[in-house]
Amino acid sequence: MITTRRALGGLAAAAGLTAALPKPAVHAQAPITINVGHVLSTTSAYQAIFTRMNDLVRERTGGRVTINIQAAGAAGNETRIIQSMRTGILDGSFVGGSTLETVQPNYRVLSLPYLFDDHPQANRILQGPVGQEMMGLLEPLNLLGLGFGAIFERNIASRRAINTPADLQGLKIRVLPTPGFVEAYRALGTQPTPMAYGEVFLALQNNVVDALEVSPDAVVNDRFIEVISHYALTKVHQSTTVMTWSRIRWNAYPAEVQQALRTSAAEAIRHGLAEHDRLNAEGMATIRARGITVTEPNLAPFMELARRSYPTILAEAPQGQQWVDRISAAKRQG
Repeated sequence: MITTRRALGGLAAAAGLTAALPKPAVHAQAPITINVGHVLSTTSAYQAIFTRMNDLVRERTGGRVTINIQAAGAAGNETRIIQSMRTGILDGSFVGGSTLETVQPNYRVLSLPYLFDDHPQANRILQGPVGQEMMGLLEPLNLLGLGFGAIFERNIASRRAINTPADLQGLKIRVLPTPGFVEAYRALGTQPTPMAYGEVFLALQNNVVDALEVSPDAVVNDRFIEVISHYALTKVHQSTTVMTWSRIRWNAYPAEVQQALRTSAAEAIRHGLAEHDRLNAEGMATIRARGITVTEPNLAPFMELARRSYPTILAEAPQGQQWVDRISAAKRQG
């Protein structure tokens, strides 16, 4: 084939035009969807925190990252959620410290009755150095802790008045299905009855149990207000929650996404703490407005009985007493 000068000129012009065209990006940033799950309702502090976190992450990644929230147990119960994170099926969650004790025995410390003096003290300590160090206990489990969330002050909702420990004797009470909670309420003289949370309303309605230990906001949000007549502020546990992440999924994110998630989680948790305080106050106001009898018993005799469970609860926690000592030291610091 004979190539003319005109043809050569055309080819050169075409080559120059091609060189001038913008080249497609080789490493285009693909969108990332992060799946998280929790067991509480869409009006809970869990939901408020993850919603806020999604807004912050989307803003900080230019819309590249979206957090998809599966609420109300859509991702399974907390035991299943933990397993899903450990195997990389689910990215993240809020789970109770009491559930984490089933895979990290040292978390049993957080199920000790009357470990903290009150809700503000529990928040202060767990948002500080002690709480950060406890996050490190999750790493051998293929989990990453991003922070403690709302603390749930758990009191006794029942169909009879609770004024002294004598009123608890033989009481069939639903407790969280973990050794720490079972032993604490056994020491108080009740018949602790672990069961799935979703079964509790009907169990109360059908007299399978007489009571449950629960936070004020949950009394309202989960309709227990319809099947109880008394709410005793026994404050046996300051129940903890942990924002937990799959280490497998975390390691797959680009570094800038990891950074956006960390900073957004911290800010969202601060937002959630305030939100939970609001929900708690509204819950107590609604409980009183509905005519539920609220009692505030002298806690000293409850504490004396409940703390007898400490040796049993800590028996399976290898460094349990060390963590109790660290928390006690943090309490003294004020």
